[in-house]
Formats: sequence, C-alpha cells, structure tokens
Amino acid sequence: MSSVEQNIKDKVFSIVDDLEEPLADLCSRLVRIPSINPNYPGVNRNEVVGGEAACNEHLAQEYRRLGCKVDLWEEEPGRANVVGFLAGSGGGRSLIFNGHIDTVPVGNHADWKFQDPFSGAIDNGRLYGRGACDMKAGIAAQYIAAFAIKECGLKLRGDIILESVVGEETMDHELGTSACIRRGYRADAACVSEPTAPPLPLAVVPVTPGLLWMTLKCTGRATHSSVRDELIRAGGLGSGVGVNAIEKGIIILQSLQKLEEHWGQCKSHLLFKPGHFTIHPGVIRGGPHGVLIPFVISEFCEIEYAIWYPPQESEEAIKQEIEEWIHRTAQLDPWLEKHPPTIEWKLNWPAAEISTEHPVAQCCHQAAQAAGVQVEGNGSLFRGFAAVCDAAFLDTAGIPTVVCGPGSLLVAHAINEYVTLEEVVRSAKVYAWMALSWCGYDRN
Repeated sequence: MSSVEQNIKDKVFSIVDDLEEPLADLCSRLVRIPSINPNYPGVNRNEVVGGEAACNEHLAQEYRRLGCKVDLWEEEPGRANVVGFLAGSGGGRSLIFNGHIDTVPVGNHADWKFQDPFSGAIDNGRLYGRGACDMKAGIAAQYIAAFAIKECGLKLRGDIILESVVGEETMDHELGTSACIRRGYRADAACVSEPTAPPLPLAVVPVTPGLLWMTLKCTGRATHSSVRDELIRAGGLGSGVGVNAIEKGIIILQSLQKLEEHWGQCKSHLLFKPGHFTIHPGVIRGGPHGVLIPFVISEFCEIEYAIWYPPQESEEAIKQEIEEWIHRTAQLDPWLEKHPPTIEWKLNWPAAEISTEHPVAQCCHQAAQAAGVQVEGNGSLFRGFAAVCDAAFLDTAGIPTVVCGPGSLLVAHAINEYVTLEEVVRSAKVYAWMALSWCGYDRN
C-alpha cells in the first residue's frame, strides 16, 4: 500500500469511527421497526405484513441523503424492497452491497432482555433485538461505509448499488434479491453482509453450503393400544393386528443418523470445519388419524429434515444418496419392505462458491485485513458460511459474490439476538475499503 493509499485509508477509517454514534442509532431505529417475514410458517400474516416496507422506507430516506437514486417497489403487497443507486464517475468496477431486512419471529416477548424483542437497546457494547445481527447491522454498516467515502471527499469510479430486500428468511428470493436482478440491478461483483461468525468474527466467505428440505412419511395400522403386546412380543399376531408408524419412522431416523455419522467422515470442504454437513430431523409428527391420543396405535409418522450438503456436490446426487439409503433400510424391516416410506423434496437452497483467488474474494480479504480483522497466526480469513443466504442467487445470476458481515449465527435466530458495536464499526471499515479498492476512486 502506497503512502497516499495509507493516508486515504486512515482518513476514511477515522470518519467511520466518528460515525459510530449515527451508525448505532440507525441500527437501533431499524431494529425498533419490526419486520418479521409474513410468509414464515406459523406467523399471522395480517399482524406483521408491512414491517419490511416500513424499514425500507426508513432506509430510503438515508439513501436519498447520501445522494442515491432510490427505487422503492413491491413485488408482493406490503413488502417493499429498496435500492439506492450511487453512480460512479466512470471507468471503475461496479459493486452491489446486499442485505435482507426481513427477520424470523421472536418467540416469547418476556424471555427477551428488557422484555422487548424490538428494543434496539445498547447495553455493555451490545445492541439487542430481533434482526440486530441478522442482518440490520450489516445493512446499516454498508450504508455508513458509502457515507464515509463521500464525507472523505472521494468519488467512486464504479457504481455502488445498496440493496435491502425482503423474503430471504423463507427463500422468497423472487420477491427480493432475484427481483432486484430482474429489475436490472447487476454489477461486476457483490458483497452480502450476513453475519459470518463463527468460527471467527467478520470471516470472509466465498462459499455457502446447499440445503434440502425433505419430508419423510411412514404409515402404520391402527388398533387399540391395549393389544400392543401382540405387535412386539414373540408369538404375537404382529402386523396383521397393527403397526406403530412412529416406531417405523424411528427406524428410518436412526438409520439416517448412521448416514450422518458417515457424512462426518466422508463429506468435507477445505473452508468448512470437519463434520459440518448434516442430516437434521427438525420436526416429527405422528399418531392415529383424527385424534392424537396414545390409546390408539399410530397410523402415520412424518419427519421434516434439513439436509446441509457440500457445495461441490449436486442436489441430484445428494437426493439419490438419501433415497437409496432409505430404500436399503426399508428392505430390512418386513413392514417397511411392503409399505416403503414416501419422500417429498420441498425445497433446495442451492450452494454458492467462488474461488478464494477470485478478484472480489481477494479484495474483500484485503479490506478485512486493512480494517484489522484478525485470526490466530495471521492466517487466512477465508471460511465457509455455516448457513445459506442470497449469495446463491446473485452467484447463479452471474454476479460473483462474497459474504462478510458483523454478528454470529450462534445468536442470529435466538432469544436476545445481539451484535457488538465494535464489530459493526469494523465491518463498515471493511465495506468502505472494499468499495474504494474495487470501484476505484477520484478526489472530488
């Protein structure tokens, strides 16, 4: 880095430090506007719809203050996206800063610090509230980064596109990020500000896993529970009398746990910690049809799975592996052999991956180092993203994307979600230096 670049970096970072209070205030204001995704299962849509739009209308005012051309529109009633387009002087590469404004539900209000999931309160350097970490702080930091560049008297050569979108939490990308792409908002690269810890704060993420949602269904045969001995004891009448569907489901569940253990040894990726790829049974339902009481042998069992798979493997290959494993397991049980489980694939959230050598990955990594993001031994900041995000849809559209943002997924959907202000400020420095390095700049 030349002495001129060093001076510019120091000046921009100093301005970001000076903007800590406005940055914290913007984060708090956004958290205090509830923006629960109305398509989230179990949510009363009429009670929450409009919150995303209210947040993005608030951001639109900030984008106008920055000098952006603002585009605020709805793909679905009450759910507005906002884009702030900051035109460059020309001759530089363009960059999208992307984040989602929708959040997951809050659970029991009384369990939250301050008894308020939308407090936006700051306590001991932490900003609390639903969406603080995932991911309103990242959106605010991206805006402040652009604001700091302007305050420094610099003009970016490439365009900056600030995006705050709806629908990410339920993979409604067609309403949000993909809608932005269809509307013409494309760039030479993108940075998504999802929280990228663990394993380290502000990790630089060029790769995300794939996620499949599978529903497994087993059937049984109902009878009075008092004759259970006929089903399980030697010499009993067996399946001619009844079959407990829940127990058949558990046979498959336990077998898939064995496959998951195998995955822990055989499925790996250099940027993910060992054993990250899993087969998670998240929901189980079962019982007799009509009335859920324990006095009738269960007729049905349904298990909902979240299957996290490596980015280098295809959706089709993972599905085939799971289906074949379940089929082989069913062949070992007389009932399941004749009444095999059914499998429904409900969703595939595709993986995303660019090389760590890609220019935008290197640019983000260098910006993170310049901002003081550290790892033991001064090693690489590159890591895999534990979860999924809209980077997949930007990448699919031909926009190479890296993920880097404040906060930890360990608290992202939890009670007392929070983000540290120190990390938010540092992330704004990362975005500012990334934009300057990627887009190029001139002095006004």
